[in-house]
Amino acid sequence: MNVADAARSQAIALAAVLECAILVDQLARTGAAPPEEMRALTDSLFRVEWDAVEDVFGGVHNLARGLQQLEAMVAPVPGIEQGPVLRYAMSLLHLGKRLCGDRERLAIIRSRLQHTGLGSGHCATSHDELAASMAAIYQDTISTYRLRIQVTGSAQYLQDERVAARIRALLLVGVRAAVLWRFVGGNRLGLLLGRGRLREACRALRRGP
Repeated sequence: MNVADAARSQAIALAAVLECAILVDQLARTGAAPPEEMRALTDSLFRVEWDAVEDVFGGVHNLARGLQQLEAMVAPVPGIEQGPVLRYAMSLLHLGKRLCGDRERLAIIRSRLQHTGLGSGHCATSHDELAASMAAIYQDTISTYRLRIQVTGSAQYLQDERVAARIRALLLVGVRAAVLWRFVGGNRLGLLLGRGRLREACRALRRGP
């Protein structure tokens, strides 16, 4: 994989992390998020075979907001107020690093996803059922790490079980995207030193073919 291809793959994975962070923030503040965006992200957990990183997320078009956020964040002068979205994204990247070195938890997560039976029939499963299953996996695995993501927003929505489940489901997707980012060569030093390449990759991805 050449430098440009690596930057492209890493930009897509980072955009997925940010897309999850954006939707977590939106759910925490408003109690709602676009169902099609949620489904595109949750479906990604069941795509274990892929030729290109965008295949995991059903295409780059499903990561439009994440790409926009990433491009703004790596600009010479950041153009978006980042707030909790950046905090969630950085926490997801940290948890992704932890999970990469934790074969036991990785095996548990894979087994739990397979055990739900959603790997082959999840398209027929309701969004709430899917979110509840993924939230339980997140609680039993990722939430047991010392670092726990503190989601801020409206208490009304954060105390709603369906909203909380959707948030945890997105956090699980975000951690998987962070693992994927490392799989395609991403790391913290490269993120700091490769901002220009990431910016160009974002611009190319947003322009389309």
